[in-house]
Amino acid sequence: MEARFIRRSLVTIAVGLAMGSAGVAHATNGYFAHGYGTKAKGMGGVGMAISQDSYAPGINPAGIAGMETRIDGSLAYFRPERSYEAGQPQMQLGMDSFPVAPGKVDSGSKNFFIPSVGFVQQIDESRSWGVTLLGNGGLNTDYPAFNNPMCVDPGTGETVGTGTGTFCGGATGVNLEQMAIIPTYAQKFADGRVSVGFSPIISYQRFSAKGIDAFGDPDFSVDGSNISGDRTDSTWGYGAQIGFQAEVADGVNIGANYRSKVRNGDFDDYSGLFADGGSFDVPSTWGVGIAVDVTPSVTVVADYQRINYSDVDAVSNRFENLFLPDGSGRLGGPNGAGFGWRDINIFKVGAQFETANDWTWRVGYNRGQNPVRSSEVLFNILAPAVMEDHFTAGFTKGFGDQHELSFAAMYAPKKSVSGTNPLDGQDIEIEMRQYELEIGYAYRF
Repeated sequence: MEARFIRRSLVTIAVGLAMGSAGVAHATNGYFAHGYGTKAKGMGGVGMAISQDSYAPGINPAGIAGMETRIDGSLAYFRPERSYEAGQPQMQLGMDSFPVAPGKVDSGSKNFFIPSVGFVQQIDESRSWGVTLLGNGGLNTDYPAFNNPMCVDPGTGETVGTGTGTFCGGATGVNLEQMAIIPTYAQKFADGRVSVGFSPIISYQRFSAKGIDAFGDPDFSVDGSNISGDRTDSTWGYGAQIGFQAEVADGVNIGANYRSKVRNGDFDDYSGLFADGGSFDVPSTWGVGIAVDVTPSVTVVADYQRINYSDVDAVSNRFENLFLPDGSGRLGGPNGAGFGWRDINIFKVGAQFETANDWTWRVGYNRGQNPVRSSEVLFNILAPAVMEDHFTAGFTKGFGDQHELSFAAMYAPKKSVSGTNPLDGQDIEIEMRQYELEIGYAYRF
């Protein structure tokens, strides 16, 4: 009776915490996290073929089949450092041109705290169900309202917009937050050698943009009144995923997962920014992996993941769509210009080492492609998610039969992309580096 009361209380608290925080900014492989769960994050984000906690459905729902009843909670400190640097403009503002003020500008809002929670209930040795709440990803930039000498109409000498900020609209940036609620059922077959799991996915996301009012001009947008203004809009959506894991030889496991596109409602407050009247779904992903027990205490793991950003027009449409002669490529239009992101491939490797006194040590490396093309740097000042390399480490310490304390660290060194402003011809460079520390606690019933 006491264990049941503790379990219900912890689940209630965890769900409330996750719903209240709703994901916050988190971008590594594009706008997806490099991994889900403290243990996986310490190993480069791997998890297709090995699952160790109730965060497993974030990577492969088959991983909870027969898993013990447990609840996991974690808190990550995430620090992304974003900036852009623009060269000398080629033309003046207003002369069929849209230059960015020359010089380097750093984004503020660098410190974020991101909670995650997961719960698994074991039915029997072969079956379990659970629910996982994870920040799927996000983007955040917050450039200051500096005095911008380019914000002057060359014909009249009048100040354009507020005369400040990156695009003459004051403080400039976007904030995209996404959370996935993942209820899961998983079961083992073939004498426990094969596991299959299925999850419906409930998506919640919210978005705001500020300082980009200049793009509301009829030449740029189909609905200039719904493009900026620092209003927060939110949507709900749905999708599904299926995964399997199998032991193919002694100490050798493989796994695979497919997650459908998650279809969300439109951001009506940003119908003049995102393609097709504010449409913004979550792209589909799939992956495969292998885990090998090199010795009874050493496991080596490798994963491959594909993120299909081309599923989402607002993310993948090229900025050059803006110049389509029929006007359909204006922001918010049916072929509306977007961020020009390409589909990316991600390779993850990790290892863990079990030592005496219930210590487990982990290291990993995550190599993701940069989704941002050099031709798309202007709009991606707002979303410089250009990271490629992620180096990770972590550990878990067990305390008796019921308690675990885990830790993971991630460092993604500086990556930059340079290109040309398509509305002026000036050189622009965007860059980012990232740090993350996460601590997690697990209670096993």
